[in-house]
Amino acid sequence: MSLLSVVVNYKTDDLLYEFLRSYREFVDQDYRRLVVVDVEGDPARSFESRWRDMPVSNWLTDTENCGYAQAVNWAVSSQSESDFDNIAIFNADTKFIDHFIVDSCVDLLDSNDDIAVVGPMQFDSQGRITHAGIFGTNDKPFHRAWLSRDKDAHRYVADCVTVSGSAYFIKRSAWDELAQCPTYRESDPHSSGAFLNTRLYHEETWCSYHARAHGYRVVYNGEAEMIHEHDSSPNPEKDIKIAESKLQFVAACQHHGIEHN
Repeated sequence: MSLLSVVVNYKTDDLLYEFLRSYREFVDQDYRRLVVVDVEGDPARSFESRWRDMPVSNWLTDTENCGYAQAVNWAVSSQSESDFDNIAIFNADTKFIDHFIVDSCVDLLDSNDDIAVVGPMQFDSQGRITHAGIFGTNDKPFHRAWLSRDKDAHRYVADCVTVSGSAYFIKRSAWDELAQCPTYRESDPHSSGAFLNTRLYHEETWCSYHARAHGYRVVYNGEAEMIHEHDSSPNPEKDIKIAESKLQFVAACQHHGIEHN
């Protein structure tokens, strides 16, 4: 099935380069498209020699800092006329290690109409788990196996509350349905996609909670894995942005009647 992949870079060019190299080796196919969003980037960067051999279909440059959510929404909407069945969203500090992950996650999405979102196991270069699903309940979610080295114990597939936005697979049809939800549009009228337009974090949590409120399932896929270093560029306004984003997330949940933490 066709796939649109989006990777968002914020001042981590070396990590982006490694992501693109791994994408070229393990993921690139004729029926797959890759969009880079370079946040606070130089518009001339995409013409530099180091990027020329990379399989990038479209390079978008945000000269300010629109935030992860808006970057992803922008990338997806920029391909609105393209024919693709699923969307995969990645941080620049992730990296593919085999051919299996994308096929596994896409196959899981396509296996059942009610599965909207899938997320793989992720770990850093030291072998510590950085994502093994977020379980519990909407009001009491918890990260399972955070920084554990026991990957074998978490190689299973299970429904969960949400999955990490660092590697987030979603059906295109579900994305469009959630983005066009009238109640959501009342909460976030300027959004161009299904990610809540927060400044930092909670965008993919909203998307998962929203999907489940629409009757879809969110699934952790521990049988697929990739690297996530958890090494994004420092943000001097991080705490302020997170607090603002949490308030926006809570407001959107309350408006839609969705239980939240």
